[in-house]
Amino acid sequence: MSSREERVARNEAISREINEEMKSSHAEEERGGYVRMVCECGRDDCDRVVAITVEEYESLRSDPRRFAVVRDHVVPDVEATVAENDRFLVVEKLDGEAAEIAEETDPRTQDDEGPSSSSNQ
Repeated sequence: MSSREERVARNEAISREINEEMKSSHAEEERGGYVRMVCECGRDDCDRVVAITVEEYESLRSDPRRFAVVRDHVVPDVEATVAENDRFLVVEKLDGEAAEIAEETDPRTQDDEGPSSSSNQ
């Protein structure tokens, strides 16, 4: 994988962590309405936000390879669009190291794995 692809994957992982914190703080009060989340693209300089419901966010979070991005922030050599609406696209990492990074950095699965999961190698 190129250093660019790794950087994109790691930037997206950071955005996902930010959104996990934002969702936790708004989950109950925004049920059914939109919350504003940061675009989960891999751009270093992105400051865009998407309007997303908690239900939509939970649906895309069910797969650690999926991210919500604004329409013009897709990186076609690293990800494919799997869903879209008038507010954002859902992209999925293509097989390879970018997908592995997305899975390894998923905050929802890290807690389940525990400290022994990486010590076997």
